[in-house]
Amino acid sequence: MYQADKSGFLRLLLSSTKYKMFNFMASIIVLLILSAVMQEAKFGYLFLNMASTIVFVLGVYTAGRNKRNVIILILLGLPWFLSEWVFTKSPETIFASMLFFLFITGTITDHILRSEEVSTDTLYGAVCVYLLLGLLWASIYGFLEYISPGIIFVTNNSDVVKHLTTNEIIYYSYTTLTTLGYGDVTALTSEGRIASVLEAIVGQLFLAFLVARLVAIYTANALRKKSGS
Repeated sequence: MYQADKSGFLRLLLSSTKYKMFNFMASIIVLLILSAVMQEAKFGYLFLNMASTIVFVLGVYTAGRNKRNVIILILLGLPWFLSEWVFTKSPETIFASMLFFLFITGTITDHILRSEEVSTDTLYGAVCVYLLLGLLWASIYGFLEYISPGIIFVTNNSDVVKHLTTNEIIYYSYTTLTTLGYGDVTALTSEGRIASVLEAIVGQLFLAFLVARLVAIYTANALRKKSGS
């Protein structure tokens, strides 16, 4: 009896989209926290790489709803995943990570738009997309930094252009996405500025469309239940 219950729980855990979305969301949050607290720690890169590995695996697991999606996600994410472990980042691997996050963001967004009811799965998915947008634009900034050094610079205490760390790029991406704009990291070139403006616009449009979509789904379900009763 115990074995049957345990087997049923594991089957539910592996097959339920709700758990997929929640676990993926949690893995992204853990990665963001570790990128801040482990950046300067000794052997901190091991924790960051393990967190990145978990994000990669759960990302493929969550968005790989069919064989084609799984193959595409692995082909796009594998260069980024391997470069994190062997320290061979290049414009090509960063560009691949851009495509990986773009594809997985689009796949989960499509799932949300096709949902017929507002569930925890829908809400977890929406949070995942918002977090993924920050990582997507961070990879875009990282790519631009490689092909056009000095696209972003730190204004505090110095006006000297410098390469940003991964943590600083992620920080800049999310402050731009949420339109906080603290001003301690600022776009320097026209490419950096237009990318920042586009990220802020995408972030606000996503929230607007998300709220509109969730309200529409909730209203439609309420009307359906009312007419059915």
